[in-house]
Amino acid sequence: MTYPDQDYDSDTYYTPRSTPTSEFHSPDLTGESYSKDHTKRHLPKWKSTSTRSKPIAQNQTIVGKIREKLQSKYTRGWLVVMAGFILHVPMMGFVMSFGELLNPMLRRYHSNTSTLSWVGSLAFGMAYVANPLSTPLYNRFGCRWVSISGVVMASFGLFLTSYVDTPWLLYFTYSLPFGMGTNFCYNPPLILTGEWFPVKYHVLSTCTLVAGIPFGSFVMNPLSEVIIHALGLKDALRILALVVMVIGIPCCLVFKQPPMQDTADDSSVATDDVEPPQPRSIYDTDSAWLAEMIRKETNPPGFLCFGMRKDLWTEPVFILFLIGQFTKGIGYVFPFVHLVSFMLNIGLNPATASLVMTIKGSFDMLGRLVAGVVGENMPFGLIHVYVVCTAVMGVATFLCVFASNFTHMAIYAICIGFFNGVYNSLLFPTTTSLFNKDYVREAWAYCQVPPGIAIILGPGMAGFIYDVTETYEADFQANTIVFIVAMVIFACIPAITLTRRVIAIRRRKGKPERATIVEMTRIFIGIDSTADDDFDDESHVIVRSDDEETSSVD
Repeated sequence: MTYPDQDYDSDTYYTPRSTPTSEFHSPDLTGESYSKDHTKRHLPKWKSTSTRSKPIAQNQTIVGKIREKLQSKYTRGWLVVMAGFILHVPMMGFVMSFGELLNPMLRRYHSNTSTLSWVGSLAFGMAYVANPLSTPLYNRFGCRWVSISGVVMASFGLFLTSYVDTPWLLYFTYSLPFGMGTNFCYNPPLILTGEWFPVKYHVLSTCTLVAGIPFGSFVMNPLSEVIIHALGLKDALRILALVVMVIGIPCCLVFKQPPMQDTADDSSVATDDVEPPQPRSIYDTDSAWLAEMIRKETNPPGFLCFGMRKDLWTEPVFILFLIGQFTKGIGYVFPFVHLVSFMLNIGLNPATASLVMTIKGSFDMLGRLVAGVVGENMPFGLIHVYVVCTAVMGVATFLCVFASNFTHMAIYAICIGFFNGVYNSLLFPTTTSLFNKDYVREAWAYCQVPPGIAIILGPGMAGFIYDVTETYEADFQANTIVFIVAMVIFACIPAITLTRRVIAIRRRKGKPERATIVEMTRIFIGIDSTADDDFDDESHVIVRSDDEETSSVD
């Protein structure tokens, strides 16, 4: 029996939605009143069974769990990582496969190698130099729309290039639009990945994302060769433009900003026993939060032009980091300009030389993946890995001068490929570990500019040295010196941070600021436990404003 003006539960049918059950009494058609204890006897038998909806409830529970799992933070974050990995295949992979376009362009445009080589170098360099542009756009519009614009720009650039008949127009149809579009698909997904994984899985996720770059080179090199050989340069560029669009747009649609409330899940500080903040009266003028707000309003951070923070650009660690990036970039570009020619000069055939380059690319990707797994639990700051990587690459480049067979060149390719992969994959995590969170995005935006400039200038510098000396060994010797200089520069960064940490600790203890080598060593290797009471992590450089107290590292 049903009752007027009632809304019943699907199983029991006796609980009114708007009126408490204990106080609700209404006569039924027989003149009897009913309540919670007497309702079921008035219901039909098929209505009173509570087991009829159990299969449906179980199915709904399973579907809900699956939906909850798919919508969880880490699952969505890893989907972003995979989308970025796939997006790198047609974008960064094709930029690094410009060698497949060089010979067809030489035949079509009847130009010299130097002019067309600059077309590829400028596009590759723009993939990094455009970081200061893509980072503010990311802050304003988010990753999805910036990446979509990059895909459209790159695809449109390839399409226009297929109609170009003049070599110098390639700089405006291929180098600038495709290089900038590639940066829009490289930098924003990397920043977004860092936001999805701010602490836990930070290194692993970012290294996995950038592992798509060498993988894309593997895929796009043979794919470009096959398409160009089958269709010719014009039609191949149009097909590749379509490939970029078809793969890129769906990947960009996966990108989503993480919810703000989920950032607390990655905090390294346990909050289970912490009392929730109590609401404060608007009249509580003595509250610390209001004082801090007033301080920030009356003492805003200093800026240079284009929104750049003055205190960041006067920070020695930041300047050294930029110089080190440029130096290492020059050192990496030098040997690969004439590496194939060098191998042919020592007696290797073209197929063997190509195999050496394949080995180098394979270990580049392996190094990125290994860095992602091992880098999560490093016992020291990631900047120390940079010192080791540049040192190993410098030694390997020096020994390459004495190479005379395939085995020697394979060992060189393994060393230079693996440690360069480790170096490149840790660039974003290293930047986030060096600088305060308020400065990370700006620091990251400009840390990619020096390597991009090195990619643009490096081939010309290497060619100039070869023209003057007429020997390939001179390039490798100069490259060795460059790597050693980069190693020294990167070694200065942890030395500065350690010195600042020791001075700040002694200042808090009321001791003289000058510390002994023994004390610095004890703090560096973790013997002095009092250091952990004052600082979170030795790898952090707190870039502070002028009026900040000594709670940050001075």
